[in-house]
Amino acid sequence: MKKTVLLLITLLLALTIVPVGIAQDDDAEVFEDVVMPRLEAYMELIPELDSYNTIRVEPLIELLAENEDVILLDVREPAELEEDGIIDGVIHVPMRDLGMNLDLLPDLDATIVVICKGGFRATIAMTALHILGYENAHVLIGGIGAWAGEDLPVDGEVAEVEPTEVPEDIDPLLVEFVANYMAELPEGWGAVRAEPLFEETFDTMPDLLLDVRSDEEWADPGYIFGAEHIWINEFGENLDQLPEDLEANIVVYCASSYRAGIVGTVMGMMGYENVRNLSGGINAWIAADLPLETE
Repeated sequence: MKKTVLLLITLLLALTIVPVGIAQDDDAEVFEDVVMPRLEAYMELIPELDSYNTIRVEPLIELLAENEDVILLDVREPAELEEDGIIDGVIHVPMRDLGMNLDLLPDLDATIVVICKGGFRATIAMTALHILGYENAHVLIGGIGAWAGEDLPVDGEVAEVEPTEVPEDIDPLLVEFVANYMAELPEGWGAVRAEPLFEETFDTMPDLLLDVRSDEEWADPGYIFGAEHIWINEFGENLDQLPEDLEANIVVYCASSYRAGIVGTVMGMMGYENVRNLSGGINAWIAADLPLETE
């Protein structure tokens, strides 16, 4: 009797565990028919992105002066707004709630600049918005820290926005998928710092340590020992080089973590459950005086 009860509990647990990406039959169909085509479309667009849709403080100030319709989207947690300040007029949606609050954003053509503490999270949010169809979404390099570092005001207030309709051009199934993905983002947002990663490699190398910088960057200043190289602009053409195991231990890096954030988010939506981004990228690795390989 006890064995029968234990078996039933095990089966029920197995049925309730639905991983992000390819899962049960209905989820697999949604992934194949709705999600993957959007991921592929975005990967084709990546080479055409100007600076991978990053923007620095000074160009942002100029943009705000030229276009009063620019949306500033702050995805930090409420406590961070109190601690680090607020750019006046931002729309505030915490990161994990973004997919459930698209009704707070305007149409798909709107220019949106996503802001977090330093830019790491904002890259994930920006990538998610692009996949949903917001092709004019950008990320502020350095986040609120860079803004405050230019002695710009951070004593503003969050805008009060009346919810509208989610753009009808976005497939509701895609909205649901992205909302679930964002809601399930891990603690720490999938970041790993240079020194802990270096120490980790002494025990176990990642199944895939992926460098998404250009050929020139790979050659100079060099790359991390054991890394595989796929330039972000060619990532969509090289999906066959990715592990078959969706639970593989994967670390992605670039120069500073923005491009790696794009690739890591795409891989996460593809169903890879253990993708991390080297925080600060190769620049942080060098700053920690860790070794690099060269050709």
